[in-house]
Amino acid sequence: MAKTSSNLRGSRARGQSMVEYAIITSALMGFTVMGWPFLVQLLNALHKYFNSIYYVIQSPIP
Repeated sequence: MAKTSSNLRGSRARGQSMVEYAIITSALMGFTVMGWPFLVQLLNALHKYFNSIYYVIQSPIP
């Protein structure tokens, strides 16, 4: 009888860890997808910023 309860406990523990891994993975993927538009806007803003710095550096002095 003791072997049966320990086997059930072990399979439940494995199932619980798989559920936890699935929840954590889906949360990370969800945050990545939700943050994607912000990341695109951030990269565009950095591109404009560095282009303006290089424009000022390369512009001729009157």
